[in-house]
Amino acid sequence: MPNRIPVLWLIKGLGLGGAEQLLVNAAPYLDRKTFDYQIGYFLPWKDALVPEFKRQGFPVTCFGVGHPLGFGSMPSICRYLREKETCVLHAHLPWSSIIGRLAARRCGVPAILYTEHGCWERLNPISRMCNRATLGWNDLTIAVSEEVRASMKGIDSGNVTTIANGIDCEGILATTDDRESVFEEFNIPSDNLLIVCVANLTRVKNHELLVRAFGKLVRSRSDTSLILVGQLRETTEAVRCLIATLGLERQVVVTGPRTDVPRIVNAADVFALSSHSEGLPVSLLEAMALAKPVVCTNVGGIPGVVTDGWEGFLVPPNEPDALADRLTRLFDPDLRMRLGQAGQDKVRKSCDVSTMVQSVEAEYRRILEGKGHFA
Repeated sequence: MPNRIPVLWLIKGLGLGGAEQLLVNAAPYLDRKTFDYQIGYFLPWKDALVPEFKRQGFPVTCFGVGHPLGFGSMPSICRYLREKETCVLHAHLPWSSIIGRLAARRCGVPAILYTEHGCWERLNPISRMCNRATLGWNDLTIAVSEEVRASMKGIDSGNVTTIANGIDCEGILATTDDRESVFEEFNIPSDNLLIVCVANLTRVKNHELLVRAFGKLVRSRSDTSLILVGQLRETTEAVRCLIATLGLERQVVVTGPRTDVPRIVNAADVFALSSHSEGLPVSLLEAMALAKPVVCTNVGGIPGVVTDGWEGFLVPPNEPDALADRLTRLFDPDLRMRLGQAGQDKVRKSCDVSTMVQSVEAEYRRILEGKGHFA
C-alpha cells in the first residue's frame, strides 16, 4: 500500500464548465498528505483548466482518442490504474463514469465513486440507460442536491448520498471590484442596470427564455444591459438570431468562455439563470457569494438554495413574462441589497467548498476501511 492513497478524478473534459470548475474550487482544500490526487480526462480539445491543475501540482493525463463513447481509451486507462495502483476512482459526468467503472472493475480498484451533477431528465435516453445499467458498480453515487437524487429513479437509493456543491467563498470574496473596467470593456453605459448570466450555450440552459424576457424588460426600462457568459455550443446561433430579431444587439453581449467570470459577475447588479433543468449550478453559488440577487427558473437543485423572495426570485420555466417581471422589480436598489446579503449569508453558511471536500474524503475513507484498504 503506497504511503499516500492514489485517487484518480476522471471527467470528460477540462473546459470551462460547472463540473470542471467545481474540481478546481476543491483542489486547494484537499488532504494531499493522505491522498495522492491525479486528474484524468478524455477530450484533448477541452483543456482550458489543465494549466491551473498543473500550477497547483496535480498530475494531469488525457486518455482521449476522440470521444469516450468509442471505448478506445479503455486500454490506456486500465494501464494507468494498474501502474499507479489506484485505490479510488472518482468519476464525474455520465460517459466518463461509465468508462471509468468498466476500467476500475477490470483492474480491481477498491473504491469506485461517481458524482451526478444534473437531474436525470436532462440526459439523452442512451446516456440515461447506460448510466442506470452500470450505476450499481459504484461503491457510492454522490448527488449534488436532493432534487438530483430524487431524479435518479429506479436505482438502489441506499447506494446514493447527497453532498451539495461547494465554492471557495473566501477566494471569491477576494475578487477585485472592477465594475468600471467591465462596463468599459463591453461598452455599457455607466448608469445601466447590468444583468449577467453564466451558463454554456446549450439547450438545457434555455438562453432564449432569458433573451425574450430581457426584450420585454427593455420596453419599459431601456437603461439595462445583459451579458451572457459561457462556452459557445449548439444554441449559439439561435440565441444570436433571437437577439438580432428583437433588436437587442446594443444591449446584449455574448462573450463566449471567459477565465475572469467572477470579475464579470462582481460587476453585475443581478444574476439570472433560465435553465430547463439544473443540478446545483456553481455559477449561481458564486453569484450569491458575491451578494448578487438572483432570478432563476424553479428547477433542479436551485430551490434548495434560493427561497423565493428571500435570496432572489424563482419563476416557472418557459414564462418570459414572469421572468421579466422579477427582473423589473430588481431596479429597486434596496431590494437588491437585501436579497443579495441574504444569499451571501446562506452560501457562506451552507455551501463552502471545504465542507464539501471533507464530506467526500470521509466517504473515501469509509469505503476503503470497509474493504481493508485504509490503515
